[in-house]
Formats: sequence, structure tokens, C-alpha cells
Amino acid sequence: MGRIKELDGLRAIAILGVLASHFVPPNTRLTNLLQLGWTGVDLFFAISGFLITGILIGLRQKETPFRTFYWRRTLRIFPPYYLALVLIVALALVNAERVHYRDVARDALFLSSSTPSLIKLAVQRLLFQMPSSSLAELKHSDYPLPHFRDCLGVYWSLSVEELFYLVWAPIILKGSRRVILLCSVAPLLVCPVLRGLAHTTPLYDESFGFVFRFDSLAAGGCVALLQWGLDHGYLTRKVVDRGLTLIIVASSLGLFVLARINGVWRGMDVRTQLSFSMFGVSLLAVFCASLVLAFARWSGELGILSYVLRSKSVVYVGTISYTVYLIHLPIYVAFKLIVLRLFGPGAIASVGLATLTGVLAATCTILLAGLSWRCIETPILRLKEKRFPGVAEKRSTLPIMEAAIT
Repeated sequence: MGRIKELDGLRAIAILGVLASHFVPPNTRLTNLLQLGWTGVDLFFAISGFLITGILIGLRQKETPFRTFYWRRTLRIFPPYYLALVLIVALALVNAERVHYRDVARDALFLSSSTPSLIKLAVQRLLFQMPSSSLAELKHSDYPLPHFRDCLGVYWSLSVEELFYLVWAPIILKGSRRVILLCSVAPLLVCPVLRGLAHTTPLYDESFGFVFRFDSLAAGGCVALLQWGLDHGYLTRKVVDRGLTLIIVASSLGLFVLARINGVWRGMDVRTQLSFSMFGVSLLAVFCASLVLAFARWSGELGILSYVLRSKSVVYVGTISYTVYLIHLPIYVAFKLIVLRLFGPGAIASVGLATLTGVLAATCTILLAGLSWRCIETPILRLKEKRFPGVAEKRSTLPIMEAAIT
């Protein structure tokens, strides 16, 4: 079964968006636009939800589905992640930074997206109680560079995915069709309410919590179920294609209107606004998930879009995107520290130097990620396929390949 190259292309777009949002020079005409690159994380979530759901459906008939699934995920995710974690801690110590080992331990256990204080706040507001935490006490998740220790903050999204794997596998592998459908749709209705209850303007900490972002991955699961329904005769191709087109158009228009209302063209971070936190994030999840299914279903049939997304360079960036995500911030910090030592503190305000630093950091990140893919990840993937082979499926039945998941 072949790889859907368009999904690698979407990964490339997602990771380039993330790089742009983190490396964007301040106070430039493109700042407002490039800062929207954080939406790349939602695209990653949609791709993962789609692929993981399809793989788990295929594993339902295997003798040891849990063992196969979790070992394959472990071999794919853990080695690069823990190497990156060790690298960041080592660089922080060399740079004489104070390392908070409790935070390191949370990241090592993939618990950085567990947000008990926000869950407590949401429950208190639901029960019409005054929250015990004031605005000043709520810690805003941000990346105040250049400190290596703060690079750990980006791993909240990986924590969301890992916790999703733990919750989602039992649902898909052992649940009935009704239970699977309910668990796929319910987050799209519940998560916006939870985000609304936990939101505290001008912060948007609920954007980094597993409980509050479950709908972003569940949306990918929903479109995977649509594809399954089509393959098994429960839905017709005409209905799915028309519905998919309608959803993409409606969700994109809704996002545009909501983002404009919340000041995106004035440089506002729309996530700080209650209406976008509640509804915009869900609209974004639905849009990304629909886009994933569209490119998977119409692979090679979308003209110039398919040509670009299937090009070798774009597919390559998408293939190594996982490691790019893991190491891009520490590399960026290293380049910023070099610039500061060479040109002094005033260099940070220079748009030209900031742009050059971002370009060099992005280039170095892609080169090192490619080296990691060739020397570390590929041999591990071969071991994964040898010890824990996946389920072979026909191209018409959820055209996915687990090796494509990052």
C-alpha cells in the first residue's frame, strides 16, 4: 500500500507554518500573517486523528491489537523525543540556566498538556462558583526566548497526541459502532463549552490542554469514519464528496468572519478572544479534518495543488516534520544567543538580523532533522516493521500507511 503524498505535503505546510510563527521578526508587515502559523498544529492534529483512527480500525481483527499499536507508536515517537529532551536540558545547563526538573519530568511523562487548574476553573464556573484563581495567578503558556529551558513549552502538542493515543485506542479497538460514533462526535460539542468555561481573557491557556483540545483530534477521527462508511457502503461517493465540499467552504467562511470580528487584521491574537476560543478552534478543527479527507480521497486529482504537495522537496519536509518540530526551538535559541554575543542586545530589535536568524535556524533544523531521519529514525522504523508489522489494507479501504504518521 502506497503512501498518500498529499498528507506529507500538508505536514510540510503545517511545520513551515509553525516555524514561521516562532521565527517571525517583530513589527513587520508580514508579522500578523505569519503569526497565524500556529494553526499548523491543528492541521497536525487532524492528520493524526484521521490516520490513527484508520489504523486502529484495521487492527480490530488482529490478535494483539493493543500490543501492536502501542509498540509501533512507542518506537516511532519515543527515541527522537527523548533525544531532543536530553539535548535541551544539556544545552540549558551549559548555558547556566536554572532548570525546573519538575517541568522536565512532566514533559518526559507526556503530561505537560494536563491542566488540572484549568479543569478546576471550568468546573467552578459551571457550578456558578467564584474561581479560586485570580487572573494574575494563571500562568500564561508562552516561549520567552532565548532560554533553552523554555523550549520545552512547545511539547504540549505532543503530550496532547500521546494522551489521545491512550484514550482513543480502547474506544476504537473495543467499542461498538455506536460508542465509536458517539465518542467521535461528542468532543465537537463538549470541548467548545469547556474552553469557554476555562477561558480568561487575555490569556488562552485552554488552547494547550488535552481536555480542551480533544476535538481537534476527534475531528480527524470523524472524517476517517466517513471514509470507512463510504468504503463499506453506508454512504455514497456523491454524498461524501458534496458534503465534504460544503463543509470546507462553510468552515473556511466561518473562520474568516470570526477571525475578522476578533481583530486578526489589527494584529490581535484571536485565541485570546472568548468567541474564537469556543467556536473558532472547533471550526478550525473541522476545516483541517475536512481538508485532510479531501486530499486523501482526491489524491493526484487536484491539479496544481496535488503537483505541489506531491513534489519531492515538499514530501521530504513533511516526512521529517516530526523531528523538525522537536528541535526547531532549541536551534533557534542557539542562533539567537550567537547573534546576541556577536552584536549585543540591540541586535534583537533589528528586523534584518531577526529574519536572517530565522532563516538560518530553519535551514539548520531541516538539515539536522534529515540527518536524524536517515541515521536514527529509519533504522528504528525498519525494526518496527519487522517486530510489529502493521495491517495490510487495500488502497480503497482507508488509504493510509502508519509509517507516514509523525
